[in-house]
Amino acid sequence: MSLNPSLKSLQIFTSIMDLGSLSRAADKHHLSESAASRQLASLEGQLGFALFFRDKRQLIPTQQGKQFYREAQRLLYALQELPDIVEDIKQSQYQQLRLVSVPRLVRQIVSPALACLSQRSTELKIHFDVQPMRYIQRWLAGFQFHIGLGRLPAQHSDIVTERFASLPAVVILPKGHRLAKRSELSLDSLQDEALISCFTQQTLLGRNLVSIFNQAGLQPKPTIETASSQQACSIVASGFGYTISDPLSGHDIGDDVVMVPLASDFVFDFAFFLPQSSQSPPMVREFADEVRGVSEDYLERLKVEGLVAG
Repeated sequence: MSLNPSLKSLQIFTSIMDLGSLSRAADKHHLSESAASRQLASLEGQLGFALFFRDKRQLIPTQQGKQFYREAQRLLYALQELPDIVEDIKQSQYQQLRLVSVPRLVRQIVSPALACLSQRSTELKIHFDVQPMRYIQRWLAGFQFHIGLGRLPAQHSDIVTERFASLPAVVILPKGHRLAKRSELSLDSLQDEALISCFTQQTLLGRNLVSIFNQAGLQPKPTIETASSQQACSIVASGFGYTISDPLSGHDIGDDVVMVPLASDFVFDFAFFLPQSSQSPPMVREFADEVRGVSEDYLERLKVEGLVAG
């Protein structure tokens, strides 16, 4: 099948997804609503599937539409980078770092590393994006980024990995919880508590949780399942239940939660993801070195807080 969607049709589609309506998307691109509708219909005709359900004047994304949205975003992102790349080449200042990270690494690891790198390399231009783990590997394999940071294992044949940190599993509880002062918690000691977890079948963290419980001969029975560890921690911070994650999620929430080591040898491995067939610019290695340094400092913090053995 030959596909040749126009740039305008992709822009209209992503704008509808972002703005929630055809009329707003048409206004953004200075088109009439009927012209924008024709662009959308042309795109759907070429793809061979509907991107939206039509409900009177409302457009509701189909499942295929939601999946295609991520790919359209990736393509448009690459095109948006072209002017900067051309300008840098003209000025012979092609010092760029394009990186992408999973959300949970941003505050504690990536942000401090970027701040240090930027202070030292003032001519460096950094493009930083945050995406769920399931998209990072595909985007890297398509050379949209020089480096990604996420959870192991990798599942793409065109990606190579370098582990930079292994973090322990911790129990995250509301501040003031009756179990908060324990030096360690087993799963048995949590049986009377409400479990808040990521989706156990749809997310890597959820599947990790199942493994942790299975190793103890138990099955997780979540009271609430969410899409991310951050959402799970937010519910715990409100005073209800507990969740199991790495310490990054608890530190991001702050003083409204308490973390206690889990009696388990399970660890969360975090790694750099690199395109296998691409020669990385020097700044990639410099950034990786900064991340390793920040990660070592973070592990020292965990030792001081009693979350890992000293």
